[in-house]
Amino acid sequence: MSLFEQWNAILEGKGLTQEQSEEFWNAYLAHEKVIYDEILAKKVEDGIDKITGTLKEFGEKHELEPILAVGFIDGIHTSFKEEISLEEMTEESELNYTIDFEKLFLNMHKAKADWLYNIPLWKEILTKEQMKAIKKEYVDSVTVRVENKIGRNEPCPCGSGKKYKKCCIDKE
Repeated sequence: MSLFEQWNAILEGKGLTQEQSEEFWNAYLAHEKVIYDEILAKKVEDGIDKITGTLKEFGEKHELEPILAVGFIDGIHTSFKEEISLEEMTEESELNYTIDFEKLFLNMHKAKADWLYNIPLWKEILTKEQMKAIKKEYVDSVTVRVENKIGRNEPCPCGSGKKYKKCCIDKE
């Protein structure tokens, strides 16, 4: 079973009680925040916007087992500028991925991960205007808009002059 398949088994909670699952996720998400703090700090301090090295090295650096290292990469991979194949990832896989920080900030909103998008270092990476625009983009993407519905007795929008119920409603 590949590392990614093992990670997916964890995501599905296979073999865990509800209590064990909650304990795991609380610990993992707290650890995840520490890793993001480090990534953002490297961007601010050194201008580094890449994750490099092998998966094993990344895991050891951040005190993650290989399965959890793949899990972290799974969580951030949609914010990379490069396409990656998680299914083929092994401990020896080379990581050389550039992070798109605007996309990462948006994806954190999409994941409703306020503990991540509220990390103070974001204010040193993105301007207030960028953060506001990204949040607006997120809100717009999840807002449901109801279009005006045509009443059965209103004139048909096709221009025939007939009532909608006698014209296009039958074509639907």
